[in-house]
Amino acid sequence: MRGKVADLLLAGILCFLAVPSVGMAQESGYFNQMGRTFGRGIKNIVSCPWEVPYTIGKYDRETVNCRAFRDTAGFFDGVFRTVTRFGCGVWDVLFCAVPGAQEGLPLKPETFF
Repeated sequence: MRGKVADLLLAGILCFLAVPSVGMAQESGYFNQMGRTFGRGIKNIVSCPWEVPYTIGKYDRETVNCRAFRDTAGFFDGVFRTVTRFGCGVWDVLFCAVPGAQEGLPLKPETFF
């Protein structure tokens, strides 16, 4: 008798642990999402000037062309990425209050800090 009760209790505990909690399945709240989007926008606006040296360093690690070509290509790509990061940041700040999933453009890295 005692073994059956222990087995039922153990089975009940295992069933309880196997079901994911409802809190884990819910999406984050509106204000939490708005704050995250606003913060990402501010970070991207502030960190957009770091795109140029970051991209030059990324291109400089390649060994395909001479260094002058790599650094020139990295500079122009970095300027393009700076404009893109700034635009994404402004977009996030302006439209953070719009409800819905705000994924943004897939920037690599998403933010520098």
